[in-house]
Amino acid sequence: MNALFHADAQRSTTRDDRALRAPARARRLLAPLLAFALCATASEPSATHAPSGEIDWQTSPLDLDLRGMNGERYTFRCPPGKPLPSRVTGSGPYTDDSSICTAAVHAGAIRAKDGGKVLIEIRPGQNTYAGSERNYLRSADYDHAWSGSFVVLDADASGAH
Repeated sequence: MNALFHADAQRSTTRDDRALRAPARARRLLAPLLAFALCATASEPSATHAPSGEIDWQTSPLDLDLRGMNGERYTFRCPPGKPLPSRVTGSGPYTDDSSICTAAVHAGAIRAKDGGKVLIEIRPGQNTYAGSERNYLRSADYDHAWSGSFVVLDADASGAH
C-alpha cells in the first residue's frame, strides 16, 4: 500500500513540477500581457497603447488575449526575421490567430529583413476572410466565420512612438 501511495505521490509531484515550469514562449508573452493590462485600465478607448516590447514571428493577438478589445490599438516591435506564410489568414482584416509580424509584412508596414514597429487595431470577427498575394507573401483564405480580427495600420503615419 505504501508503494502504491508513493507512486501516486511521485506522479502528482511530477505533474505539479511540469505545471510550474512555464514554456519559454509563455514567459516571453507574460511581460507584454502585464503591459496590456496596465494600458487597458489607464487609457481611453481607441487610444494607442505604449509599445509592449518585442514579439516574435509566431505571436498573434489571440496569443496575447486581445480578442474583444475592438477599436483598441497596440504597437509592437517585430524583430528582423522570416515571415511565416502559413501563419497569416485574410488580407486586412486578418484572423486574430494570424502572426502579427507576418501580417505586417503582408500589409507592407514593415520589411521582414529589417523588422520594426507595427501598429494594429483589434476588430470584430468576420464571416469570411479572403487571402491575397502582397509583398511576396500569400495569405490564406478562410471561408467560415471567425470570432476576432485585426488590421495593420501604418505605425509611422499614426504618430505612435
